[in-house]
Amino acid sequence: MELSPSVLGQMLLSGALMGSIYGAVAMGFSLIFGAAKIINFAHAGVVVWVMYGVLVAVRSGVVHPYVAGLAAIPLCYLIGHGVQRTLMARVSTMSDDMQIIYTFGLLLVLTYTAQFFFGPDVHYLPTSGRAIEFGGVVLQIETVVAGALALGSAIALHAFLSRTWLGKAIRASADNRRGATLIGLDVVRLSRVAMALSFALAALAGTILITVTTFYPLRAFELAVLAFVVVVLGGLDNVFASFVAGVLIGIFEAVGTLIFSPSIAQLAIYALIFAVLLVRPQGLVSRQGTK
Repeated sequence: MELSPSVLGQMLLSGALMGSIYGAVAMGFSLIFGAAKIINFAHAGVVVWVMYGVLVAVRSGVVHPYVAGLAAIPLCYLIGHGVQRTLMARVSTMSDDMQIIYTFGLLLVLTYTAQFFFGPDVHYLPTSGRAIEFGGVVLQIETVVAGALALGSAIALHAFLSRTWLGKAIRASADNRRGATLIGLDVVRLSRVAMALSFALAALAGTILITVTTFYPLRAFELAVLAFVVVVLGGLDNVFASFVAGVLIGIFEAVGTLIFSPSIAQLAIYALIFAVLLVRPQGLVSRQGTK
């Protein structure tokens, strides 16, 4: 394929928009690791369950996907609060390998429960057919809206963590739990808030994803791997850098697919992650750089 400016611009913009959605999926994963030091692979299962919830709401003819998402976000916040009180209460005291086993087990439960209730079929929402065209670049309206929402959520979360008292308290408890306790912060409560926020972010990510892609129960495993890859590239405990890393992966994937093939693009992405782990295991952006 000839790499004309319009074709390259198409792939770069499409990749950046999809990458921002990848970043939205990864932000909740990164937040709970940074705040509570929990490697929560079950986060991807929550994303998929939200997608099914939105699908049921939309197919019932009741609401628009984003209206369903607005209802799912506070509901998932409350569920996350309860999950931290119960299922996740002792996870932060486990070793890293036990955390991975435990949360991956929860991912299995969420995935195969979804398959039991909804079956293994692929689902999707029909598109509006509308697009934005400029300079030879054509972008589907759903992708543009989803990318804009993902970017807005990343900016809002970054502002919350860096500008508000509660956000600063969450970061302080993440940096030094003992020190935070000594200055009077309730680190247990802050961990619950962080988990609740990660569930709310999962609801947002699921709502965005369902408008631009197909899904099925086993998609949860793919999203878990995707989120882990994104946060490794950006930094495990750096929320905004995870979003930026998602955008970079989206662009890398789109350009690699254009020049070579989808399989080679995926191979190149994992080769990049391997190189980052060797050279800069803390991620491309240090935590201090953004948080």
